[in-house]
Amino acid sequence: MADAGVTGVVAKLGELAAEEATALLRVDAEIRALRRKLAYLQALVRGADRQRRGRASELLLLWLRETREVAFEVEDAVDEFHLRVETCRVGARWRRRRRWWWGWHRDAVSLVQALATQIFVRHGLSNQISKINERIEELNQNKETYQIESSPSKIWSSLSVEVDPEWYEDKYVIGSRESEFAILKDLIINKEGDISHQAVISILGERGIGKTTLAKKLYNDPDIIKHFEVHAWVCLPPHIRFRDYIEIMYMQVSSQVPETPEKNDSTTSAPGNEETTDMEFKLWQNLENRRYLVVLDGLVSISDWNSLFAVLPHTNGSRILLTTHLNVKEINHIDPQIAPIKLPYLDVKHGEELFCQRVFGTIEPPQIYRSKGYYKNVHNISTGLPLAITVLAGILRSKLIPMEWDVMFEQLESNGQPKPVRSIWSLAFDDLPHYLKSCFLYFASVSENVILYPDRLVRLWIAEGFVMPKKAETLEDVGFDYLKELVARGLVQVMEKDAGGSIKLVAIHNLLHAFVESEAQDSSFLEIHHHANVVNPNAVRRLAVQNYVDAYVHIPNVFPKLRSLLCDFAEDQRSSSSFGELQPQSLWGNLAELCSRACGISENVSSNTLHGLHFLQGSRFLRVVDLNGLKMQKLPDEIGNIIHLRYLGIRNSNLEELPSSIYKLDNLQTLDVRKTNVGKIVDEFWDIEALRHVLAEKMLLPNCSVPLNNLMTLNGVVPCSSWDEKNCPLNNMIYLRSLSLSGISAAHTIALSAALRKMEFLLYLNLSGEFLPSSMFTTSSMRRLQALILHGKLQGINDLPSDRYVLPNLTMLYLHKSEVSQQFVHKLATLPCLVEMELSAVSYSDTTLFFDGFPSLARLKLENVSMLKELVIGKGAMPMLSILAMYDCDSLNTFKALNGLEHLQEVAIYNMPEIVDSIKLQDEKLFSKIKCLTTPRMVTDRGGFPGRFVRMLGRPDHVLRVTMASESRCSDM
Repeated sequence: MADAGVTGVVAKLGELAAEEATALLRVDAEIRALRRKLAYLQALVRGADRQRRGRASELLLLWLRETREVAFEVEDAVDEFHLRVETCRVGARWRRRRRWWWGWHRDAVSLVQALATQIFVRHGLSNQISKINERIEELNQNKETYQIESSPSKIWSSLSVEVDPEWYEDKYVIGSRESEFAILKDLIINKEGDISHQAVISILGERGIGKTTLAKKLYNDPDIIKHFEVHAWVCLPPHIRFRDYIEIMYMQVSSQVPETPEKNDSTTSAPGNEETTDMEFKLWQNLENRRYLVVLDGLVSISDWNSLFAVLPHTNGSRILLTTHLNVKEINHIDPQIAPIKLPYLDVKHGEELFCQRVFGTIEPPQIYRSKGYYKNVHNISTGLPLAITVLAGILRSKLIPMEWDVMFEQLESNGQPKPVRSIWSLAFDDLPHYLKSCFLYFASVSENVILYPDRLVRLWIAEGFVMPKKAETLEDVGFDYLKELVARGLVQVMEKDAGGSIKLVAIHNLLHAFVESEAQDSSFLEIHHHANVVNPNAVRRLAVQNYVDAYVHIPNVFPKLRSLLCDFAEDQRSSSSFGELQPQSLWGNLAELCSRACGISENVSSNTLHGLHFLQGSRFLRVVDLNGLKMQKLPDEIGNIIHLRYLGIRNSNLEELPSSIYKLDNLQTLDVRKTNVGKIVDEFWDIEALRHVLAEKMLLPNCSVPLNNLMTLNGVVPCSSWDEKNCPLNNMIYLRSLSLSGISAAHTIALSAALRKMEFLLYLNLSGEFLPSSMFTTSSMRRLQALILHGKLQGINDLPSDRYVLPNLTMLYLHKSEVSQQFVHKLATLPCLVEMELSAVSYSDTTLFFDGFPSLARLKLENVSMLKELVIGKGAMPMLSILAMYDCDSLNTFKALNGLEHLQEVAIYNMPEIVDSIKLQDEKLFSKIKCLTTPRMVTDRGGFPGRFVRMLGRPDHVLRVTMASESRCSDM
């Protein structure tokens, strides 16, 4: 796939031609001429890329490969030019900082060096361009000599489509899988009582048939939720260790049951006896004598099943729901009493419903599409496979006229017969606009079945140079538009939304991941390895190392052409001493933290196995370094010489400090050192004007004088000194969209309040400290704020002059130790978009809490509000409330709901038996919705995508709910 490579190089040449240094060195004309040649070549390459999927000649494939190599040579020349120019700039800045000892000859030396550099760089770049031009001429000559047929591809009109919110729901289950849903639900609940044993219910079908989607609907069904005491969803990816499966299950189960003292009597024993691990024994204890539902999603090995089944107690009435693409013969022995349910392909009617929903949304499909027999074509080509229908709909949704549909169908047929389903993936990829192809291929850099936070994905795209600027939009906004278009085309799945309805988690289906991985490797876009044993390190441009067994992998080679290094290793959360006190704050409890070590907990390693990353010294062109779980304590000082570097991510590691040379990275956009011990960074780092995102745990924030107008994310920082209105670093960061600041005291509140008044674009605000300002509730600059998390006493909150709060877009509010009053709650009641609210730990100071208003509130949680005695939900209040959670409110003895709460689905109550008895006497309908638990962590996990928490690659920086790992495992659709 040469198109993505040539496209990226053409974009780079465009940037280079516009740079001031290019004009000064008098090479701008040569660069523009080279760019024009490559643009024409690019048009031919796109057509040839489509041809190679058929019965392409070897000459065409050779020509494509050589074209890609020429594009790489251009990229090398451009990056070498940048490297030399930037090296001179950094050197000049270094000399200016040390001018006190340079004396009178400083200017003369700088002038001579600048002249010498201009001559040297201009001569070198001109020679390289001349050689590249010769190669291009040779390519054109070879094409004519050997009569290589490659015509430019036809470009049809296409639409960049916003994601339809209805697509977040897999509604086809309601109709197409209605009978299977009813059968499975009856088997799980079994009202007749004729299935008394620990039943294993299997859902079979090939990949993409909808097994996980159906299982998810069952898992979230309210009747099934109430029927079982304990629930767990375990994904079964093939690349992790058995004990990690056990840990995933244990962490979920232990959050739902009271702590059980160890049993020493001989009548109760877990399987395996002496060989049973401590965690297996605890899991057995927690499930024993309880009715539980465990979903095992994506079983690929019978041996895994045998091992997992052995650690689950055979409790009567419990259920194990299994999804697998194994056949009936392979799993028939699992539970001979219950026949597996095999999902069939969708018939024409249900396939048409799914297709029309994806193409037309809620609009009535035009009659012409039915009259021309398009829906029958869709069924024949997709064979009724839901994933194939979805992707095909994504292709056709961007076509405006029926003639374009005809052309697409022709490409999916051969001699009147449909091509294999895989051809749909190829056509969908070829049909992507050029700016989306590299973005889609980037999904190959993560392992199969991984769920991603879009924030991090978009930051990586930007650092790679995939995202093109648009007028009046930030690069991040453009990147999210790219992601939405991939979702609209059915190539990326939305796994969960946040409280505001925006995309929170995304993933790519297994079948599409296999296609993308093959495409990325075939085109030399990316190399993927388990270890770093690369055959030809001199040619690698992007390297992804995915190892979920080891936390240390030896990387011996030097990679002179390397642009991106993306490593994902087994995580060892015990490596950082700060992790225990730095748990992320979540409205509903963070299951990601419970399962953060699920993909490989390495044993403690000695200091001689800590990685030094010395191979980076030979990788001068690196733009992206993203390492998760790699054991290391420090970066080499030479990192400062990699001046192309735009993204530096070191997470879940022993890293204790960053080298002082990091200030030389003038192009650095993102620094991500979450889940490390980095507490300080050299002050000069904050002079890097290109900075866009800084994410840490508790890193000191010094005073800085340089305006950081590009900085959008500042998370996990602590003030290093007292502030005043004139001496506050946040005054130079007024374009922030996400701010997370801890360690706030009374000495900071006035300056912080003044700084917040300047932040017109803030979306996410998380403040923690002894005292916090309260002006954000009345400051007009906070009108865009969507998520507000406050840990600490709000100064003057009850003395604010305004009768209402100016937070029209606030969707999530979390208050901890804030000591607010009923007056404050009354003012909150008018907020039009507030969806989630939590009051916890002395956050409310009165004895009676009356709710009136709150038109959009869907989830309410009260935790340890010790002074509260009476809770009243007024008539007409909270009409959209669906989940109410209360726990450890020891004094609460009265609860009144004066309206019907028609949308209420679940009331979760913890350690409050008296209020449960009171509700039972007063309101039977409300009592029927109560789920009594012991700990609060499972209250809303069903609202999102269950059970997907194997990889923990860092928390999101400005999402509205934090309940899942940033890279988590999922299985089939």
